[in-house]
Amino acid sequence: MALTADREGAVVSPPAQQTRTDPGPDRTGTVALWALLGALGLAIAGQAWIRWILSSSQFSPAPILGPDHYASWRLVTLRCVEGISVVVLVWLIWLTVVRPLRREGRLQIDGMITIGCVLGCITDGVLNIYKYIFAWNAHSINLGSWSGFLLLGSPHANHRYAEALLWGVPMYAYFCIGIALAGCWIVSRLRASRPEISNMSALAAVYAFAFVFDFVVENLIIRSTQAYGFARTPSPLTLWAGSQYQFPIYECVFVAALGTIFTALRLSALDAPDGVSFVERGFERFRPSLQMPLRLLAVIGFCVMTLLVVYHLGTNWLGTNGSSVAHLASYMKP
Repeated sequence: MALTADREGAVVSPPAQQTRTDPGPDRTGTVALWALLGALGLAIAGQAWIRWILSSSQFSPAPILGPDHYASWRLVTLRCVEGISVVVLVWLIWLTVVRPLRREGRLQIDGMITIGCVLGCITDGVLNIYKYIFAWNAHSINLGSWSGFLLLGSPHANHRYAEALLWGVPMYAYFCIGIALAGCWIVSRLRASRPEISNMSALAAVYAFAFVFDFVVENLIIRSTQAYGFARTPSPLTLWAGSQYQFPIYECVFVAALGTIFTALRLSALDAPDGVSFVERGFERFRPSLQMPLRLLAVIGFCVMTLLVVYHLGTNWLGTNGSSVAHLASYMKP
């Protein structure tokens, strides 16, 4: 370091260089983008549901077509599945939405995922938007389908079928936030026994669990109640191809991916010191009155886009181009 002398000959040091300690504003996070997608998803869902409800011909139970007879024991089993599904949905809403609001006065990540996935059931209409690839049993409690009121739908497709309300909508809760709750428990157990385990390895175990869970639950429901079926699938990717119980293996692939993704979202909030997930990052840049609505909209946007991209678009494309046509009972046809 060079030294200088003042006018009286005293040696002085040059002024020290100032180091920047202010990190500047935090510009990370994509909450605004996800919130925009959430608002767009709500707008699309809102217009579809409003037009469906106001429709004079579509908002009513789908007709039960003959001549096939639906066994009484299957109907009882179907009503049991509907009842259990509603109970599970109400319990999850209480656990993740109502109880945190009562205790803390605000939503946590669990409640936001539950709301996002239940609203995300609007994407169910995408399955049959071009062809009838996902069959619904008209004996289910239903008010028809909103598929025909979605954007980009084909006017030539038959949208008059029985979208199940009491078991179909709850599936968006227990296959998403339900698996996420179980998945985070699995991760915590793995971390306790193997502290060095990576998130990737832990989530791979969650994926395996979700894959098996989906295969067992879906096939149990399909075979016992005939609540739904896969009307058209690619033969090489289908088990029991051609029968009413044909089951595409990619169903488990996609559903397990959904459960793992929502587990990762929840885990990111649990692992963060501030309890904020990666989807909500950046909310601090907005004024306090907007922060919570933005966070909720962001999670809704993430849920809707994940359901659409990870499950529905792939299932629709594979089914639409499938060659294995199920031998369906008449009450499962549109």
